[in-house]
Amino acid sequence: MSGFTDLQTLLVQGGFDCPACHTFHAVSLSRVRLGRGTLGELPAAMRELGGTKGFLLADPNTWAAAGEKAASVLASAGIPTARHILSSSRPAPDERTMGEAVFRFDPSCDWIGGIGGGVVNDVCKLLAKTSGRPYLYIPTAPSMDGYASASSSMEMGGLKVSLPSAAASSIVADTDVLAAAPREMILAGIGDMTAKYVSLAEWEISHIINDEYYCPEIARMVRISLERVVRAADAAVSGDPDAVAAVTEGLILSGLAMECAHLSRPASGMEHYISHIRDMRSLAFGTRADLHGIQCGFAVLPVLRAYEALRAVTPDRERALAHARSFDWAAHAAVMRDAVGPGAEAMIRLEEKEGKYDPARHAVRLERILARWDDLTAVMRSLPSAVSMTAFYRRIGFPTEPEGLGMTADEVRLLIRFAADIRDKYVLTRLLWDLGEPADGVGI
Repeated sequence: MSGFTDLQTLLVQGGFDCPACHTFHAVSLSRVRLGRGTLGELPAAMRELGGTKGFLLADPNTWAAAGEKAASVLASAGIPTARHILSSSRPAPDERTMGEAVFRFDPSCDWIGGIGGGVVNDVCKLLAKTSGRPYLYIPTAPSMDGYASASSSMEMGGLKVSLPSAAASSIVADTDVLAAAPREMILAGIGDMTAKYVSLAEWEISHIINDEYYCPEIARMVRISLERVVRAADAAVSGDPDAVAAVTEGLILSGLAMECAHLSRPASGMEHYISHIRDMRSLAFGTRADLHGIQCGFAVLPVLRAYEALRAVTPDRERALAHARSFDWAAHAAVMRDAVGPGAEAMIRLEEKEGKYDPARHAVRLERILARWDDLTAVMRSLPSAVSMTAFYRRIGFPTEPEGLGMTADEVRLLIRFAADIRDKYVLTRLLWDLGEPADGVGI
């Protein structure tokens, strides 16, 4: 196989050897039904799973959007189901919601059907993993890229975590349902896709600096799907089913790319961590949080501005080394506790394990940065400009200013300052720190 650029070429039975990275790529997803009226194909999708009785999980909104019809289609085909509608119309991805799903699960069911958005999907993927049942997903909004991924984004102890889970074996995506989703949710899906501009660049940057695994074929697949979404965005926000199908396919492909790579790099970078910090502050202090894709898409703008400014920087070895020697981790951790809340404790433990601020490790990275600066700036130049991205966002009605998300510029800087500490990925603010540049990013 010379490459893969769409769902049909990627969903190859048994996987394939990648000529670009010499790694075997395979995905758990075996079938996608994407188009108008595909809810009518649910019985066939269920039979492909080898199931006889399904457990359907939804929230009140998603049950109204597609659950009732899905249950009716299955009943008309003589397929029995048990069901549970979550108690909250806006369920949180936390232990309480997960516990509710586990307690209500009917063990006589031999397959699980999730009907809804990101939270329902994440909960069902974990339920499928713990129960050993195959999972069929029916999305009700093109709002996020976790449709096909094998991980669940959850909240534990005030920290946003990514937990290994079962990926969907089958997806039935009815574009009549998806196109009727609230406009904000369609914008969220577009925002989650535009975040890939940053994640792909940072994946390559880390490959250059840290020799992190990188697959140019996976990156190409995500980039092609991203450009398709951008072209379809104007029509998608107007509710055009064909354009919404393009957005949905891009989101599914992003999830498959993560599974192929066995890491979230192809779809998640600095912009996602900014979103995660905001979610953690919301949990700790009751402050506002928005849809994941809205937050990630908005975060692309300050990250792009920072990379544009960073391209013009001339690295200074002595300044960078002096900065690393003088860095006060204890003071940084103390401010992080105040800014992030209880979730900061897990971030502090991560640093104790990882040691990214260790001067000796920094010195090794710095020499690679200095030696490969031209290659690094070439990656930065591949990013779209902040001006062009802002114009695109404004055209489709996506928020471009902090005030549109109920934030101030100072709060955005705060989110950026601690984004490097939430995971062990090498992202923008780690590169800035290695260079001795301000922690909240040049040009922000």
